[in-house]
Amino acid sequence: MRFGRLDLNLLVALNVLIEERSVSAAAKRLNLSQPALSGALNRLREFFNDDLLVQTGRQMILTPKAEELSNPVNEALLLIRSRITTSSEFDPATAERNFSIIISDYAFHVLLADVISRAASLAPHVTFDVVATDRQQSDRIERGESDLLITISNYISDAHPRVALFEDEHAIICWSGGKYRDGIDAEGFFAAGHVVTCFGTDRFPAFTERYFAQERVARRIELRLPIFSDLPAAVIGTNRIATMYRRHAEHFASFLPITVLKMPFEMPNVLEEVQWHTMRTKDEGLKWLISLIKQRAAEIAG
Repeated sequence: MRFGRLDLNLLVALNVLIEERSVSAAAKRLNLSQPALSGALNRLREFFNDDLLVQTGRQMILTPKAEELSNPVNEALLLIRSRITTSSEFDPATAERNFSIIISDYAFHVLLADVISRAASLAPHVTFDVVATDRQQSDRIERGESDLLITISNYISDAHPRVALFEDEHAIICWSGGKYRDGIDAEGFFAAGHVVTCFGTDRFPAFTERYFAQERVARRIELRLPIFSDLPAAVIGTNRIATMYRRHAEHFASFLPITVLKMPFEMPNVLEEVQWHTMRTKDEGLKWLISLIKQRAAEIAG
């Protein structure tokens, strides 16, 4: 499709090039060959009469013109996705659609797995892409790359609509055959070896770890793992302990030899929330999915 002399497909390429600042990374993300994307960049340079991206050493930097285009291009593409290419009607029984949801493995087990199970019977042609939480999760919502973000309120921005789902508290897990199976006090907590969660290649700490760091709570950390779901297996057969959200801990305690213990000191509860882009507020399909999520959250809270 063309608008004047501009092929609108080139705007998709420009948006990704601006975000990635790398032809090879952008080509991989768009599932194109590097020569094909280089050709698209040349056509964009010709249209805008600007280099847009300039090689400096081993990296590419944006020209002032590219910086100027960044927000308008992203907003235009988001408008097309949310208002033009997305149907104004949604019939779950017949709809063919994919939803992308950013969520931790904690919220997936406690909340979303049941929602997706219900959706399978209500909307047999609807599919899902589940994306792990990371430092870029809010940016993905802002750019319209994902439909929903489900995470604790500490990581939700105020820029877009949000709905509270349920609260949870912290708990300790240990091996049911270990020394702490009958309980643990504060002295035992600080003396024990700990297993903790850090996300992604940059080792982004979970909220629990950030809280302990802010409160200057020193522990002997013996093992770091990439997801919450690895914590139970890591304490089995040892005297190590891990701090988890209680509902997730109880999920694993139902089929693994772990014991869920009360925290020996006060810690703040967490509030799970769901968020979507402002431009998606009238999206009937998204409203349907959010209603399923809210129904499940009400059952959890109840």
